[in-house]
Amino acid sequence: MAKFPNKAAKAPSVQHLIDSIGGPSVFGRICGFIRNPGPRGSDMRRRGFIPVKYWPAIVAFGRKENPPGFLYVTYKSIVEAHVGRELTS
Repeated sequence: MAKFPNKAAKAPSVQHLIDSIGGPSVFGRICGFIRNPGPRGSDMRRRGFIPVKYWPAIVAFGRKENPPGFLYVTYKSIVEAHVGRELTS
């Protein structure tokens, strides 16, 4: 289950998820962009949408690196960030 700052609050947004990872440049590198990772991450942040093909890399990064302040990211929490609310089982 995703760890959100306040269980009563809605799920964090895609923008919040990208910021918690370290910002658009770090996020772009995690997604595999070698050239211009910052603008690519910024585009996803601005649109509020992360294409599904990048989700495995994001979840793997969270499991492997577990950086400070990083949300515990699962596929479910990424979906919740896109729909803007926590999903019930």
